Amino acid sequence: MKRITILLWLSMCIGQMSADNYKVLKVNDANLKFSNGKTVHVGDVFSDVKDIDWKEDKQAVRVINLTTKKPMLFVGKEWIKKKGVDVLYNDRQLSTHEGSDGRTEPTIYDKLRTIFEDEYNLLDSVEVNTDLDLSGGNHFQVTYKYGDATITKKLAQTDKTVIFDKSLFVIDGKALDPKDVTMSIDYVDGASGLVIFVKDNIKLFVFPDSL
Repeated sequence: MKRITILLWLSMCIGQMSADNYKVLKVNDANLKFSNGKTVHVGDVFSDVKDIDWKEDKQAVRVINLTTKKPMLFVGKEWIKKKGVDVLYNDRQLSTHEGSDGRTEPTIYDKLRTIFEDEYNLLDSVEVNTDLDLSGGNHFQVTYKYGDATITKKLAQTDKTVIFDKSLFVIDGKALDPKDVTMSIDYVDGASGLVIFVKDNIKLFVFPDSL
């Protein structure tokens, strides 16, 4: 009996240690509710994203994990169709040894092919970390089809971060209606002008600021 009590106590402690809480930073649907009927508001804290009563694919909630301090994005399309597979806010840190045989310094081609995922969910912005030098005119550009037009656009960036945001849909000062697109990405060397193909068939799912 004593052993059972100890095991139950340990189980409860482990459960408490592993439990995460999420604080809402942004929600794009004023009618989105928790399963208890309460409307989801900025500032709300909850412990299980399955407690949100998802109704539409394009519903999205930006949160911060209060345990890890990591920003995350939960979207209706994943919870409605996949029934419980959460989508992390994309924030991949490149390992300089990924793609290398461990004996030689990875080439720029090794580094480039490990940066981007196959798909991204975009509510306001998605930051992708890289250890590549993005100074001196070095940058990434995306190409996608919009109607009958083929559009190539430079990605926003900081020193070590590539940023997807809705400026992708601002062309010559004109804002297009953001929509889901399939992209290819190239890396441009600022010194030589050399364009290096990185990856294609990347799905970008765009979520409106307000439904």
